[in-house]
Amino acid sequence: MFLTALVIRRQGAIVRSFERAGATGSASARTAAELGLKPDMAWYQLVGRAVLRCPGAGRYYLDRPSWLRLRKRRRITGLWLAAVIVLLIVLWLWLRVKAA
Repeated sequence: MFLTALVIRRQGAIVRSFERAGATGSASARTAAELGLKPDMAWYQLVGRAVLRCPGAGRYYLDRPSWLRLRKRRRITGLWLAAVIVLLIVLWLWLRVKAA
């Protein structure tokens, strides 16, 4: 879970680099070196999820709608996980009270 949090944080930093550079379309695509970035696991996950798109020549740009969809999906997953955890705690407490 800790590693996941680090990757998500790193992905946010990568996205911010693209936003600062204005690399949000194929015409403004940049290489990782131009942005001062080194492709790593977080980078390749963004490429695999079509958040970073490559129009050619090793240049990439940020697909903002894809990034927003990914963030929304992560928030929904987090909310579901929190709801399940709360439900399990309530069930555990109810069973403890009932057994006493």
